[in-house]
Amino acid sequence: MLVEHARNLAGVSDAAHAEYGPGGTPVITPLECSLQDQTIAVDLAPGSLLADLYGSQHAIEYTTCSYGLAPEMQHIAREYGMRIAATDGTGEVRAIERVDHPFFVGTLYQPQLRSAPGAPHPVFVGLLDVCARRRVPRFSVEQSS
Repeated sequence: MLVEHARNLAGVSDAAHAEYGPGGTPVITPLECSLQDQTIAVDLAPGSLLADLYGSQHAIEYTTCSYGLAPEMQHIAREYGMRIAATDGTGEVRAIERVDHPFFVGTLYQPQLRSAPGAPHPVFVGLLDVCARRRVPRFSVEQSS
């Protein structure tokens, strides 16, 4: 998502993701400290969709990620319609949102790993809520005899 954002909106035509090989301007790079099988604390930006969904400005999440937004490219997540929605204790970006979309959220952590029957993750509840509110009614087609 951030690579395409960099290419198409920020004008970084050679934006690249390090996981897919060398070359281009690295937007997504290996994390200094891998987040493989880690529980992390995230700070949610006041006024962000994520903070609203969690009903808090802090959350504990589980992640299995080894890549993240390159620190020198963080400005891209703040420009052209995006906002940094969550950071960790070191200030590294852990979630972003588009401010002009009803539900365009990208997280470095994995909500599905903290969701359970009877206790769905706030991100999933938020997505389903937006979908339900924006649902287009189905038209019934009468069958001819």
